Amino acid sequence: MYVGHLAAALDAYVPEIIDHCGTPGLSVAIGVGEEVALARAYGLADLATGRPMTVDTVGPTGSDCKPYTGVAAMQLVERGLIGLDDPIDDIVNPHGERPITLRDLLTHHSGLGTGLGNWDRVPPAPLGEHLRRVFAAGRSDAYGGALLPFWAGKVGERYQYSNLGIAVAGHLVERLNPDGVTFSEWVRRYVFAPLGMDSTCFPPAQHPDHVPAELLARRSTGYATLPGYHFPLPDLYPGDYPAGSALSTPSDHARFILALLNGGGAVLEPATAEQMITTQASGGTLMGPSPDISVGLVFNVFGGEHPHIGHGGEYPWGWNHFTRGWPGPRVALVISANQYDLGDFGLSDRPSHQAARLVAEIVTAWVQGADPRPRRDLAAARGHLAGLLVGDRLTTRFGIASQPSDEEVAELANATVVAPGISWDPEAFRQAVGQVRLTDWPQAAALLHRELPGYELALLKRQLGVPGFGTMTPPPAQAPTEAPVNVAGRAKTDTPADLPMNAREGAPVQEPTDALADASVQVPGQAPTDTSADTPTNTSADTRGQAS
Repeated sequence: MYVGHLAAALDAYVPEIIDHCGTPGLSVAIGVGEEVALARAYGLADLATGRPMTVDTVGPTGSDCKPYTGVAAMQLVERGLIGLDDPIDDIVNPHGERPITLRDLLTHHSGLGTGLGNWDRVPPAPLGEHLRRVFAAGRSDAYGGALLPFWAGKVGERYQYSNLGIAVAGHLVERLNPDGVTFSEWVRRYVFAPLGMDSTCFPPAQHPDHVPAELLARRSTGYATLPGYHFPLPDLYPGDYPAGSALSTPSDHARFILALLNGGGAVLEPATAEQMITTQASGGTLMGPSPDISVGLVFNVFGGEHPHIGHGGEYPWGWNHFTRGWPGPRVALVISANQYDLGDFGLSDRPSHQAARLVAEIVTAWVQGADPRPRRDLAAARGHLAGLLVGDRLTTRFGIASQPSDEEVAELANATVVAPGISWDPEAFRQAVGQVRLTDWPQAAALLHRELPGYELALLKRQLGVPGFGTMTPPPAQAPTEAPVNVAGRAKTDTPADLPMNAREGAPVQEPTDALADASVQVPGQAPTDTSADTPTNTSADTRGQAS
């Protein structure tokens, strides 16, 4: 599979995804082997000014920076300054049958409760002072301690995601590092600098007193969202800052993930990097243990046919971040968006999560060997699925065997009122209505569902608001042609089609059909930008192809 195929797929799908999910802007980077092979940005970094999202736009990582803290702590282990299984009783009051260790902290088995990060409207006190106050109070932060327990169980008993536990690991780095520097400075010197992560910092607070002005100027504006609303809420600052206060670009973070997938790169020894990304203990999610997930050191570890690692993060109230890495093919995916949905905390199907998940499904299909480019015009596919749904309601839902006449269906297609900005294919709709018939073999129709890629079906279902299309028949697949992609309202950028994931046979890359020109909602500023593997992402914003 070639990176050019993935670039074309992202350019076709992502503008539709962010429009549907209400995401102002989204940036994505793909690392392959030892390089960032592809970076794209879509939408707006600031809705008020129209500033576009670019590959150089900086965004808060939220909890997705916890692996930075994990690597910094393991650097001290490699230097013999602390053992992974040494007790840390002088830092954390033990709770349970044995003392807490660094391993417990990095695998979320310390017994500490989840907590939310101890946020405030002002920058926090120095890390050691902050932690002393928190442990003296012995109470979680959410709703004044009423929502979550401070201690969730005995040490080592089970997985319980803990922001405070990672903050304690960061404090160990600050106390024990041989340079005598702050946690933030250690990570800058020994994690970011060796990897060339020039657009990344890990400050005590994302505040002018702690972040270089040039970097802060490139930060996107974060938006808390509800359907139809985007709120640019005031900044908040986490006291547990080693668990969530970093700023980065997807390209920089992809470099970090690639270093771990390549044996630690310039930051860890190979054996230590292997520990980071392989199972060390039972795992889970923010909501508790899960039998389907294990944990390495900080990273979630997923098995199956295509093993991968993952993490994610949100920064209240305006950003979300997503990471996935495949050790086998050495591929890294990083997504950053300036949206934080205000739906119920912890729900995985909030719009801000949907956008990252839909993009991740496209990339995952590509990693697994599929060509993710649309095989049909998305407007036609959407019209087709809408037609199938209407046809079902007019006939088979009530067991009606007769079909509406061609004239009736044509009149219906032409009379349909479509919301502004939504592309519509009345012919695809008309044909699909006539395809729905009552049959004695419904499973035959269900089998045809497999022809539609899961990520495309997921997007179309969400756009149409339909909970399931399990027995619906997709339109025939169209073979890609060599015509260039030109998405309406968003000029096409150069696609790095000469970057193979595996240089098989040196086959030329074909671009999808230009029927995609009708596939996207025309929103000013939502144009993709890109950078190839040899283009640094810490330069001025790349605005090639962006709509004015």
